[in-house]
Amino acid sequence: MRIAILHYSKPPTIGGVERVIGEQKAALRVCGHEVEILTRNEWSEENWDAVIVHNVFTMPFDLDWTRELLELARTRTDIRWINWIHDVRWAEEVPQAVHIAVSEHRKAEYAKYTSAPIHVIPNGIDAAAVLGLTERISALQLEKAGLVLLHPTRFVRRKNIELGLRVLAELPEALYIVTAAPDPHQGDGRLYYDELVTLAESLGVRDRVLFLGESNPLSDDDVRSLYQMADVLFFPSRQEGYGLPLIEAALHGVPVICSDIPPHREVALGATFFELDAPAEQIAMKVRRYAAVHARQQRRELMRRLSCQGIAKELLEPLLLASGAP
Repeated sequence: MRIAILHYSKPPTIGGVERVIGEQKAALRVCGHEVEILTRNEWSEENWDAVIVHNVFTMPFDLDWTRELLELARTRTDIRWINWIHDVRWAEEVPQAVHIAVSEHRKAEYAKYTSAPIHVIPNGIDAAAVLGLTERISALQLEKAGLVLLHPTRFVRRKNIELGLRVLAELPEALYIVTAAPDPHQGDGRLYYDELVTLAESLGVRDRVLFLGESNPLSDDDVRSLYQMADVLFFPSRQEGYGLPLIEAALHGVPVICSDIPPHREVALGATFFELDAPAEQIAMKVRRYAAVHARQQRRELMRRLSCQGIAKELLEPLLLASGAP
């Protein structure tokens, strides 16, 4: 479709609606549509399939333009008109339009001016941009996972990665992310990695453990992005001299579940500890009962629910493509 998005101003002007329409344009283009954002000086009545009007029907900043668009909505019935309501300061019945409010509150406000149906579509957000995720980590779509366990580590036996695999087997909704790759110069590291793959296969979790360094090493920015997307830092080392990831997790606000060894007690802030000989199911229960982990899961659920791309594909596009009267 050829889609025009209209507003009083547009990016790079800074503003909430300007950000929304910029992200809406990008999301609709990914869906395969031709999309342009136009202000009054740029607007012309062309062969548009749909026109999404943000606030111009409901905010009296330029009533001449508003009335011009109202008349077009009456006469250009070949165009799918979308009345997108962020604010309500002025209103007149918009004929042949699909009404979309950004919240139930705005829907209730606008319902005073029309008896037509009003759909609610929340403003989306480009979480990857807000959080500064790298393309590599954004492509993993971790916001769609049930639970994300992060283990920044090398393939060294004292790191106890096998315990992570056994805990993963007790958490069927989880992903277990291990950052390192086997060191080709360290024979035992390669052997340890092969043993871990075999164990993962025997536990039935191979498709839920990501050894992210297998293809290419992670950059520092990739690791920072993983901290942004993790629900919990899982750190089951048998021995450590310090445990730097425990500090990094605290700085990123990531909950920590780690083995109860002296170096971890020394540096871990607010961590939940477990004994090294604790059964995997007991450790998994600690993960499930950790309130801070639940909060991180809710954060990722918010990212998924308010994805600009998801909103465009699942909520907006069906209204644009619907046949018949609004």
